[in-house]
Amino acid sequence: MRPFALERYLSKHEFSVKHVACASDPDTLRVEELLAFDPTAKDRLLGMSLGYTEAKGAPALRAAIAKLYVGIEADDVLVHVGAQEPIATFFTSLLEPGDHVIALTPTYQSLTSVAETLGATVSRWDAREADGWQPDPSQLEALVTPKTKVLVINTPQNPTGGLLTRDRFDAVCAFAAKHGLWLLGDEVYRGLEHGGPQLPAMAEVSERGVSLGAMAKVYGLSGLRIGWAVCRDRSRLAAMEAAKDFMSICAAGPSEMLSTLALQHASVLRERTLATVRSNLGLIDGLLELFPQHLSWTRPLAGTTGLLRVRRESATAWSERLLNEAGVLFAPSVLFDWPDTHVRVGLGRKSLGEAMGVLSTWLERQ
Repeated sequence: MRPFALERYLSKHEFSVKHVACASDPDTLRVEELLAFDPTAKDRLLGMSLGYTEAKGAPALRAAIAKLYVGIEADDVLVHVGAQEPIATFFTSLLEPGDHVIALTPTYQSLTSVAETLGATVSRWDAREADGWQPDPSQLEALVTPKTKVLVINTPQNPTGGLLTRDRFDAVCAFAAKHGLWLLGDEVYRGLEHGGPQLPAMAEVSERGVSLGAMAKVYGLSGLRIGWAVCRDRSRLAAMEAAKDFMSICAAGPSEMLSTLALQHASVLRERTLATVRSNLGLIDGLLELFPQHLSWTRPLAGTTGLLRVRRESATAWSERLLNEAGVLFAPSVLFDWPDTHVRVGLGRKSLGEAMGVLSTWLERQ
């Protein structure tokens, strides 16, 4: 497996740099703040056994996750450790060498690299910045082959903040149904739409749809390391569970308990994240008005990330200078297998305001 470019980059810089401006996860809570939602929660947490948990996930947690969807039952949910693991269990349980995958790009590297490592060929279906980071569904027919098994859709999209329009979403679903493809929907930012309507989940609209979710992005609880896959084809979930036996086996009991508690207050946590995102969107808009010769963007529609176009030099060179001279960390677009033209900005943390103040001062000196 080729190195995970983004994660290696963040591992090198994220915990030592002064200003992180590219984080995809939003501000989080302390354990005591989460426990404050329920006066009985602290005693329940302290009284928990620290043994193994159910491989499928705690029944209460699966029930809470199912309530986030329409027409989904608890038995349609398989809990994982984070959102990386369901990508691995899905591809590992399905793909064989020589298979073919189509993936909407740019995207999170796991959605392409895991399939490639298993011997599959991946074709890119690029979103277009000039069209608001929308892809062209008419291009799909030219990409499909007799070996195509999966169409991977990341919407809301990381890193662009793009969100498929409903007509393009419907075109994707129709195309997959026509060719008998599995639809893997990375939907970890679903629920963080900045104003427009929420798209259905892939698992809601197709029996061959697999929807991925997590506690990390919408709810700001990345440290719990809880993710999930939702699918109405329970034989597919069973195959993923069998693959999971060679990975985590099961999630941590305290994380499952705290995630269940959080999802009982999902709307509060979601609005908390959205409030910060909306504030930071305005902050970036103001910065771009001051320095249009340096930076621009196609404003994101959902999620906690967006891409800023660097106008005077390569994004990597610009990012390195900014990091070395001002201590502000952005993620160049090459980390997402994209041309060296943009940097990812993270919109979910209140600390972005301080980082943008440092950036503004640095740009004034350029």
